[in-house]
Amino acid sequence: MKRLSLILLFFTVATMLSSCNNFLTNSESVAESDADCTIDMFQIVQQEQLDSLHGICKTIYVRESVTLYRDTVYDDSVITKHDYTSFVYFDRYTGKNDTLVKLRAQKTRESGPCGSEPVFCELDSSNTEKTFNCDVSGLCYMYDVLDAVSSALPNEIEEKDLFIRYNNYALCQQSGYECVYDTVYLDAYHTTLRKEVNDTLFLNYGANAWTDYIPAINAPPFDTAAFRNALDTLDTQSEIFGMDTLFTGYNVSIDGLPEWAVDGANNHCMKQDSMVLCAIVPYYSIRYLGTYYPSVYEKKPFYLANWLDEPLERDTVITWTLKYRYLEGNFDGKSDSLTITTLFKGKNDYN
Repeated sequence: MKRLSLILLFFTVATMLSSCNNFLTNSESVAESDADCTIDMFQIVQQEQLDSLHGICKTIYVRESVTLYRDTVYDDSVITKHDYTSFVYFDRYTGKNDTLVKLRAQKTRESGPCGSEPVFCELDSSNTEKTFNCDVSGLCYMYDVLDAVSSALPNEIEEKDLFIRYNNYALCQQSGYECVYDTVYLDAYHTTLRKEVNDTLFLNYGANAWTDYIPAINAPPFDTAAFRNALDTLDTQSEIFGMDTLFTGYNVSIDGLPEWAVDGANNHCMKQDSMVLCAIVPYYSIRYLGTYYPSVYEKKPFYLANWLDEPLERDTVITWTLKYRYLEGNFDGKSDSLTITTLFKGKNDYN
């Protein structure tokens, strides 16, 4: 009887061990099968890969791991959100001081989102006045979210793959897919509580002003003396009447000269038979690359071109009008005219 009991006990233990072995084997088999049939929630999977998995997997598992922290440690930190530059300038359009506040650029003409173009300023402390000049970029950019996403993707990803890339959640709603969420527990998570501070450089006002210099439109008075002297006597045996080239930031036009004496800087002329045909090209101060403080005084040449077929027979005196106008700002003397009397030398001076 005792022997029979031992035999039954041995048989029972063997049966239990066999069951455990079968359980472990099945578990390992299922786990291995799950791994082979698993895709990551955020991985890029092409349709060909999914079709291949469907051939060997009854269910495709879409897996995502979620990390949970048992505790959180906070570190305080002060950071600068944006750097700004602010200064006062004289606006000659309104005749008043105005204030400009802009994001500070690290280099000249740096672009930014439209409506918030940054300003780049250069400080000149080489003299006692401490002057500065600033350049606000006129270049800005706008972007579309879809374009930004597409441009950020590798070139080898085709458009048909984007649906799979951004819609793996949607796969879980289809037959043959199942979402699996793993939870990973960690002891601590360090994060920073950031206090954002706007740092502003006040160039010419405030407690920490760098200077009291207020920039304005940089337009010196029109040099009437230089134009009168250069246009007093001209030689008709010269293509530009022998006149030294003048330079000015003002827009200059002429009125009252004969057709053979034309503004060579602002006109493109050509001879056709006995006539001189001129196409007037107006001068504009184009500042599509930026706005400047103080504005840049850009000079252009001025001269009279001689379109005579041959010099005049004798000296000729002509009284005419020179008009000048500065294109930026409203201020006394920005536009006016000069009445000039010019002696055009003819051939008789050389007989």
